[in-house]
Amino acid sequence: MKFREFTVNSHSTREFVDSGVDERDLNQIKTCLDDVNSTVGKEKGFSLLLMENGDTVYQDLEGFGGYGGVMIKGPHYIGLRLDKADHEIEVYGAFYLQSVVKKIYDLGLGSCWISLEEIIPSQEEKLLAGKPGIIQHLLAFGKSAKKEGKNDKHTTIINCDTKYEQNPYGITMITTSDEARLSVVDTIFLQNWGNVAPFSEMKKRGVLDLLYYVRNSPSFQNVQPCRLILKDGYAELVVVNPDREENYTDAGIMLFTLEGLAKELSFPSNWHFIKDDSGSTEYRRVAHFDL
Repeated sequence: MKFREFTVNSHSTREFVDSGVDERDLNQIKTCLDDVNSTVGKEKGFSLLLMENGDTVYQDLEGFGGYGGVMIKGPHYIGLRLDKADHEIEVYGAFYLQSVVKKIYDLGLGSCWISLEEIIPSQEEKLLAGKPGIIQHLLAFGKSAKKEGKNDKHTTIINCDTKYEQNPYGITMITTSDEARLSVVDTIFLQNWGNVAPFSEMKKRGVLDLLYYVRNSPSFQNVQPCRLILKDGYAELVVVNPDREENYTDAGIMLFTLEGLAKELSFPSNWHFIKDDSGSTEYRRVAHFDL
């Protein structure tokens, strides 16, 4: 499936059937986790932990973690374990856990990111199962309990009608009941922070489709903390409110979305983490991305 279709059609699943994932699909997910852990995870300081006993995990975390404060009941979970609280580790860990979301989606299954901000040390120890480090996020996954209907609405930005040319700074989207996402004018700068990128410049650089689709990248409570500063031949991914830890997780998810779209649209798509020691309280650079 095209990556653009994934960005449009992939949404959080919050209700799962009680039965577990088929053994063949579960084995494919295990292989994916093993590949990540044995290569980049070991190098970057994180690992993805499969938790097949969903009922036990749910019962232990109910009232302490969840999506918007509500714990999601799933047949299986994947834990994002970090060696320590570190922005670079958080970004890479989130990037690769989102790659598992794509794998799960390709298998026809659903998933949902879960924040664990409120868990207590004894709960964290159980999730880590004797491994050192910290765990701040889970991914619930399994078979969706229902098919989406017309009343199940999501925020999804597309650009397939004439309004795209007439009003490039507006939002063309499938009707949603969630908060609308920010427009391009609010999220893309040219050369310097705060300098709005003109529509003509984005079009001249051939990045307009990329920038429209990348806004579908999910973020915690849909706050959209990520911005892009277009430079000559590359872009810098930036987060606002840099003291908010969730924003670095969202940055990792955004980078996965950006890389997938860039590859599909034949951009270089290479990126690396930026350690920004500027001390700015307004924004912080997170990654350099070749375009």
